[in-house]
Amino acid sequence: MIKGLFCFDGPLYKDKNGIYCNVTLTNEMFSRYFSVVDYLTIIVRTYKSDKSYQELNMKPLTLKNIKVIEVKNLNTIKGFIFDRNVFENNIKKYVNEADLIFARMPSIISNSVLKIAKKQKKSYLVENGGCAWDSLWNHGILGKIIAPLMFYKTRKYIKEAAFATYVTKQFLQKRYPNYNVTTNCSNVYLNEVDDEVLEERIKKINSMNMKKIIIGQTVNSVDVRYKGEHFILKAMKTLKERGYDIEYQIVGTGEGEFLKKVASKLKIQNQLKFIGTLKKEEVIEWCKSIDIYVQPSKQEGLPRSVIEAMSVGCPCLGSNIAGIPELLDEECLFNPNKNNQIVKAIENLLNKEKMIEQAKINFKKSKEYDIKNIEEKRNKIFAKYKEYVLKEKDRGKGFQI
Repeated sequence: MIKGLFCFDGPLYKDKNGIYCNVTLTNEMFSRYFSVVDYLTIIVRTYKSDKSYQELNMKPLTLKNIKVIEVKNLNTIKGFIFDRNVFENNIKKYVNEADLIFARMPSIISNSVLKIAKKQKKSYLVENGGCAWDSLWNHGILGKIIAPLMFYKTRKYIKEAAFATYVTKQFLQKRYPNYNVTTNCSNVYLNEVDDEVLEERIKKINSMNMKKIIIGQTVNSVDVRYKGEHFILKAMKTLKERGYDIEYQIVGTGEGEFLKKVASKLKIQNQLKFIGTLKKEEVIEWCKSIDIYVQPSKQEGLPRSVIEAMSVGCPCLGSNIAGIPELLDEECLFNPNKNNQIVKAIENLLNKEKMIEQAKINFKKSKEYDIKNIEEKRNKIFAKYKEYVLKEKDRGKGFQI
């Protein structure tokens, strides 16, 4: 039996009935590892809920041959300094038992797992989905304190990995290089989309009132500020003064208290709408309903939410950071810290001819992220990793405690 171990900060949710659930860490996602393992241990930060997964509108994790090791939040001063040592002592046996280790990064949990793996002389595969520096530096005072150390550790563990995957084609590879076996494969799950979707988008654009539009964004949590929703609210205030009637819809978990305060201060609270949690299929349908998708983040890897919007021909705008420039035309990018650039990007796009042009470009570009192509790349590197480890085990050079 080949045993695998997956680690990440997550989070994963545990509902009131003890069922694990999520909208991204799902059966569909974890199934990929069973192409090379028979059993999978999942070490992940876990939040408990007093609601059922149906009430949370999340997918239950029902795969067989998995075991979830719940981890408390280590992304605090207490967690980073004190709880981490206890956590590392508790997971040594799971790392020891694992044949294949898949570490999603950046992640404090993954850093600890890989620290132990190196001591046990085990080869590992990293999945780099974002920038440690950007995510922490834009996450409050504690984040700025931790950012340099996390950047160093993330860069170190990725460089020393036997195998590495990146969600970007260039950005993360340059910032966190690995000179062994690598590939790029996004975490997006896009099934083939019929051309009729683009035709419907063009009809929608042709019937639009360019002074009354719906802008949308999806986030894991509406309470995380580095996704930049407040930048869009400030731009909306300016655009309102110029005669535009904009509704801003945000998909994601959380209460959004900070955003409510910002919107209230700007006197546009009636233009802000929280959609709540949506499953992947529901996100795709929602993307069809909005006019423009925005990604004003200060931290990203390669945002799958942008690709999902592109797949239904939705015109998109985004920050000029991380992997976003790999997806969007330069004229659709802006500095998230500069309100005038966001306002200009939105106004420039509010032209039917321009929107149709971007709809066609985005729809075509999204085809590069078809799930069949991505899974083929991922399966190949997973198979190479498994073959490498089995040969290493046969030679007796690995798996030493």
